[in-house]
Amino acid sequence: MDLLFPSMRPRLEDWERRGFSPGSERGPTDRDVRALYRRPVGKERPGQPQSDGSHLRVAAAIMRYEVFPRRFVEPLVRRPIEEGDTVGARYLLPFGFSLFFASRAVACFDGEEGGVWRTGFTYRTLAGHPELGEETFCVEKDVVSGEVQVVLQSWSRPGLWIVQVGSALARRLQRVVNEGALERLAAVASGRPQRIQIPNGTN
Repeated sequence: MDLLFPSMRPRLEDWERRGFSPGSERGPTDRDVRALYRRPVGKERPGQPQSDGSHLRVAAAIMRYEVFPRRFVEPLVRRPIEEGDTVGARYLLPFGFSLFFASRAVACFDGEEGGVWRTGFTYRTLAGHPELGEETFCVEKDVVSGEVQVVLQSWSRPGLWIVQVGSALARRLQRVVNEGALERLAAVASGRPQRIQIPNGTN
């Protein structure tokens, strides 16, 4: 985890050279925290996602990691996310300070299975991330009813001692940020103006 002063910019390339958080490749244990957030965000005609519909609007935001409100998190990716890409997140603190850390996409998906069209990705934390675990960001469309919903799902445990000490606060902040993500993606689905762009990589 990098602590950034107001004049500093995050360096994604430093994290691109890192491996996964030690032990994360073994998957979750019974003691890990699991979270699941769902929110209906629209309805389309039955069938595959519409070209002008809420599913594809949300999918575009997710694959650019434009998921969280900018008052909480600034994303850093080099392109729409593909498997193997490093995904950076700058968490904003008071007085211009921020924390920066990154994860790596281990799966991307876009297709129908079992009557549900799912688009999104899963990433796994990298060494030095405050958490150890995985999170999936996706938008789902029921191809029969046409209903569209956002789904955020994760498993995690503290990756650094400071998170272990402040685990209750960390979980509360995590909940606030994820609920903010549902609000933001619901706004994207509705077509309300949003800043959907790929932030530039830094040197």
